[in-house]
Amino acid sequence: MRSRRAGVLVLAVGLALGVVGYVAYAGTIAPRSQAGDPERWSRSVAEATPQQVLGGERRPGFPSVQRVEHDGLSFTVTVAPALPGRNLVRVDAASLEGHEHEAEDDELSVEVDGGAAPVEPTERPGADGLWAVVDLPTGNPTVLVAHGPEHRIPVMLETGSAGSADPLWAGPDGPECLQSSTATILAGGKAPTSCPAARLGARDRAALTTTVKTLTSRGVKEIALAADSSARSRAGERLVRHLAAAGGVRVVGPTAEPGERSALVVVSGWEPAAERLATNLRLPVEKQALRSDGVWLAPWLLSPGVVDSTNGAMIPLDFDIRDEAAQRYSQTLADYFPEQAPTGSAYVAWRAAVGGARERGELAFYAASRAAYMPAEPGHGSHETSVSWFPGGTVTRVSLPTTG
Repeated sequence: MRSRRAGVLVLAVGLALGVVGYVAYAGTIAPRSQAGDPERWSRSVAEATPQQVLGGERRPGFPSVQRVEHDGLSFTVTVAPALPGRNLVRVDAASLEGHEHEAEDDELSVEVDGGAAPVEPTERPGADGLWAVVDLPTGNPTVLVAHGPEHRIPVMLETGSAGSADPLWAGPDGPECLQSSTATILAGGKAPTSCPAARLGARDRAALTTTVKTLTSRGVKEIALAADSSARSRAGERLVRHLAAAGGVRVVGPTAEPGERSALVVVSGWEPAAERLATNLRLPVEKQALRSDGVWLAPWLLSPGVVDSTNGAMIPLDFDIRDEAAQRYSQTLADYFPEQAPTGSAYVAWRAAVGGARERGELAFYAASRAAYMPAEPGHGSHETSVSWFPGGTVTRVSLPTTG
């Protein structure tokens, strides 16, 4: 391994103020297994590698995003919420220009210096990237990201001595929590103290209300409802059941045999939604639960990983991915996180942080599909997106503005 400099340099980017500062530190604390062999440790730890910290600070409760160039690769490592307890780690690796070296997924591991055994970061249904969960102690822990036995990248953190990580970060909703939080910081906002899945907000409540009323008005007789145990999903499930009962529509479980005029409404998080939809899609066509009135997703499920799990779905949104603000967000994301795809939840968080009340549009229904076969609406340009949001796919407006 070639050494680039003598230490580890942190490039702190203060996005809100446009200030760039530099803070140097040395990542030379050996794990217990190597404490007696400092020479080997100095060879295996990434030396002379610049690190970029989004937001300009390392502090408790503030998601840490650090970029490291090492061994011909660019690693972006995100740790959140950076509090004592179980934390979520996202690892993205890309080859640097002029290098052909690639990081194999099975060569990557994540561990806490002096902590438990390394864990292998894995894919999560409904999200891109590789993910791992680690237990962080109080104080100033170091997370080590390894690719192969001889290369370890130190990610230094501040977790403080008070507070603890919300369990949502380490659970199925963790990727949505993390991406929404980093999107807020990317816009210059304060790090959120809770995850989107912790509550059903007014915006999402209005969207679900519109969905059920639309299905009722179209003559749907049955709603198959897919939910999970999160607070947002439970509230969404209660709302859908209440509105369906008021409209004379029966509600069944998502695995029930499709009845006459049946629609699937999904109000769970990314991971269970993607798993359920993909499981059905993998079946032979004659065994799939094909519902006459299609699949209807909650607005927070606008994620390529979820949409990829179905042949197509309807989704209520108060923005168009071709809006100026949505394009500005996707370009900003591409500049700082080129390996990360935009999602509806992260965009809404970013929009709110930049003063997004004025950016919020009228609620309408969109057809989302990763297969770009739908014709464009009259008066609209092509709805195939080539940058960031849904490459090769569509999110096409198919209704007039609606009201909840």
